Amino acid sequence: MSATFNVLRYSLLGAGVVYGAIHRYNLESSETERQAASQWKNEENLIKQAKAEFAKKNQPKTPAPQQTSGSINWEDPNLDIGKALESLVQKLD
Repeated sequence: MSATFNVLRYSLLGAGVVYGAIHRYNLESSETERQAASQWKNEENLIKQAKAEFAKKNQPKTPAPQQTSGSINWEDPNLDIGKALESLVQKLD
């Protein structure tokens, strides 16, 4: 065999090894990115579920309508003083 043929053969072998290494690196990095995106999407879904559960658990309580015939709870923090006084005036009339 000639020296030129050996140089060409080993050059192609080296090029194939380099190509294989680069190709494998690209495949591994794309798989890593795909797994990271999948994990990110999973975490987003978990966060949405947690927010929905939190909102369901901590719904603001709707104040009960004030009774017009009963007494007025003056210690109620949601008391509308104007309406309470109007109801008292209506009872006097």
